[in-house]
Amino acid sequence: MSSNTLWIPDSSPLFFYSPAEAYFAGQNFNAWIGNDGIQNNPNENGKINQTVKTTSFHRSSGNTAIILPSIYATSFTPIFQASPTEYNVTFQLASWPPEPWESGKTYQKSNEEKYFDPQTFTLNFWCLKENQSQCTGEIDFLGAFVETKFAPDKSQIEIVDLDDSSPLIQYEGFSPVNQDNKIVNIDADTDNEKTLSMTSTEGSKATVSFTGASVQIYGVTCTQCGNYSIALDESSSTFNSFNNATIHDSLLYFTTNLDTSKTHTLTLEAKGGVVLDKFVAQGPKGGVGFIGNIDGKSTTVVGPSSNSVPTGNRNSTGIDGSNQPLANGNGDGIQPTSGGSPNAGVIVGAILGTLAGLGFLYFLCLKVSPKLKKDKEKKLNPWDEANLLQNMKNEEVHVTTAANQRYVYPGLIAHSDLKKK
Repeated sequence: MSSNTLWIPDSSPLFFYSPAEAYFAGQNFNAWIGNDGIQNNPNENGKINQTVKTTSFHRSSGNTAIILPSIYATSFTPIFQASPTEYNVTFQLASWPPEPWESGKTYQKSNEEKYFDPQTFTLNFWCLKENQSQCTGEIDFLGAFVETKFAPDKSQIEIVDLDDSSPLIQYEGFSPVNQDNKIVNIDADTDNEKTLSMTSTEGSKATVSFTGASVQIYGVTCTQCGNYSIALDESSSTFNSFNNATIHDSLLYFTTNLDTSKTHTLTLEAKGGVVLDKFVAQGPKGGVGFIGNIDGKSTTVVGPSSNSVPTGNRNSTGIDGSNQPLANGNGDGIQPTSGGSPNAGVIVGAILGTLAGLGFLYFLCLKVSPKLKKDKEKKLNPWDEANLLQNMKNEEVHVTTAANQRYVYPGLIAHSDLKKK
């Protein structure tokens, strides 16, 4: 698989923060609180906020932990701030023994490990005081870089975006968007195509089909957001998009190492509030796209990138908060695969071009053909021309004297024994 780096912000539900019962039950870890804005305590070199482009972070203190479970990755680089005089930070890969760690330090999978498998990364923050309540220093976690693979090895990676407003996405309970399930406002500077699709109704679904090796979902985490499940082909998983702050452009889901020879179907089902912004598929060039039906026509969105969509009957939340119909047009990169109507302008142009070509060929025939014909005619000498006169019919030639004869057919005079007497 072709490798690339993926930034996972702290707001991503891919991270599970203590005291999440699924991973930290009974360990007496403190909780984390999501925040929006540049954190106030940069690390000692003052560059922590220059390392990544993010304005959100999770904050905690005392004994606490974070886990990133079951992700396809070959490296892991966490970005955080914690006072080394108050905290002992450890990193743990799966069930291997923990080891001391620091912000910006990278775990790299050995080249000898041939298999590209899901990995589980855990960060633990241990208070160095006798009582963890004595650790008053704050721990700020910004997110992590992971190196992963988006396409088979030695292949060029192609990326295809699909906005939440695309009619290729099959919604149940998300559409039409109205005040009853509008749980966040549009962020014009962040949200893709300045639209969001959202629901607060449990059981609502969003289904999309695609080809490629990897898929990502971006959306919003917020106080009114909740749990949701992802069913992809035969697998399923559950996440929680709750956040103390409203953070747009959050990575809600990611997976890779998918079969590139088949079409995949992904269904997101809401268990609480869910806000979607866009879907992203990646894979080998020429093998990535989103597939669906629009007005009974099979349609595919292909690379390198396509955010526009053809005319549809679904509404999405616009920048002004109103329900807006999708723009007309086929959109860049959207290709109907059956049932499309031919373009009249193209047909007329083809006919006129053909007629012009035929006219040019006819002109060439008129100009060139006579010349070729003359060049091919056999040139006779004067003697043969004179002797052929006897075989000519309907010729009015009157010969009376040898003198007159030279005016009628001088070739005969020039090559005969006739003399003037």
